[in-house]
Amino acid sequence: MKFRLMSENMTEEEIRTVFQIVLPFGKMLEYERNTVTNYISVQYTQPRDNQVIHELNLLPDDVYYECERVGKERLLEDGEKLHQYRQFMTARGYSEIWLNNPYCINK
Repeated sequence: MKFRLMSENMTEEEIRTVFQIVLPFGKMLEYERNTVTNYISVQYTQPRDNQVIHELNLLPDDVYYECERVGKERLLEDGEKLHQYRQFMTARGYSEIWLNNPYCINK
């Protein structure tokens, strides 16, 4: 498998899929691709506070979210969700595990 830039190649359906993995009860509003640093920023709301717009940053191997209590970004700490996210990203070629990996068989 070859490494693919998620910011250029990830489909809207794939973005919605990983969003649902990370935040199954969130409502995705829109997303923005950052092709300079290869990440996707997703704006969303939560069921309990539909008026507040939150931000989730999807990276090749990690997920960061805006933490209002702390006032800065925090890494997703839910081990199961992060594991599923990383499985998806690796399976689709977006994980940096594929980047310059001499053990990969390029197809």
